[in-house]
Amino acid sequence: MVLYVMITVLTVSAACFVNRAAAGKHRGFMPENRQEALNRILLAGIFMTLFAVSALRIGIGNDYWTYRYNFLHILSGDTKVAYEIGFQWLVRALQTLFGYDNYRVVFAFMAFVTCALFLKGLYDNSDWFAMSFFLFMANGFYFMSFTNVRYYFAISVCLYAMKYLFQKDFVRFVLWILLASLVHKSVLLTIPVFLAAFYLKWNRKTLWLIPAVCGILALGKEGVRRLVFFFYPYYEGDLILDVESVSYVNIAKCLAVLIFALLFYKRAIQGNPRAETLFNLNLFSLIIYSFGFYIPETSRVCYYMAAGNVFLIPVILRSMQNRKQRAFFTGAVAVCYAAYFMVFLVRSRASTIQLLPYLTWLFD
Repeated sequence: MVLYVMITVLTVSAACFVNRAAAGKHRGFMPENRQEALNRILLAGIFMTLFAVSALRIGIGNDYWTYRYNFLHILSGDTKVAYEIGFQWLVRALQTLFGYDNYRVVFAFMAFVTCALFLKGLYDNSDWFAMSFFLFMANGFYFMSFTNVRYYFAISVCLYAMKYLFQKDFVRFVLWILLASLVHKSVLLTIPVFLAAFYLKWNRKTLWLIPAVCGILALGKEGVRRLVFFFYPYYEGDLILDVESVSYVNIAKCLAVLIFALLFYKRAIQGNPRAETLFNLNLFSLIIYSFGFYIPETSRVCYYMAAGNVFLIPVILRSMQNRKQRAFFTGAVAVCYAAYFMVFLVRSRASTIQLLPYLTWLFD
């Protein structure tokens, strides 16, 4: 646990000196000014730290050895593996290139790509990189990428591809999501959901949609589950995956963000397409957590949407013109998420997560 806290403190401290606005919009190979050079050095240091810790792990994550076991089946072809075709191709290519059962290379490659996309997405899409990065770490997104590696790769693609959604470059947004679906097809749901969040504007003519969707989820349980099992048939009846579980912690988090956003809706969100999209995504996740708890692996559905809160919260904080007010709410957000992070670390020893204790193959 101490190692994870140290990594978080170190990287968040470095992130505090990253200033995207002062660096300008230069995209050349050589940095345009000192701030841009500093940004690149700091981002490279943060990336190397995150990548190294992830790539050097062994046995970390409740599915680590399951992945290794399935890698062998992918290469031998003796048993059908329920992984998307793109990921299977990747595993075959890496094990063919680096040797049979060289599973560490596969985990290292996924760590490299996932960390790079997470950082690039945070840097490109955030109004306040340091706060977004802190929220990203405190939410446990980085550490949870040690387990469910395909799923968190898909989330990293979503965070990165959001910039194309905000720019109305829907072709590139969809292409990135389609690419991610070759590794984890659940990411395909973000195409209709994110587009709906982008275009949905709240007024008297649209507010009825909230109780309508809540009612459909509450009363249409069988239909919704049938749709889920159409895409993921092996979830049905699974003793671990196909269970009903109300995530009170995630409901509380999304509800708190919703209330916070409503307090400053007119100032920070209304009329800002980007902020309105992020607001809608948080609302969608809250509704699904509350009324669609019977959906297998509900958090896997909702994290695609709730992850946008790492951008939404800084937007709201930056909208506050009163310094004392901004300082108060910034401190409150920091304390709340720091407390959540500590609870997350304590719970990460559970057999269903297995992120602690940290083990590395470096000294084998």
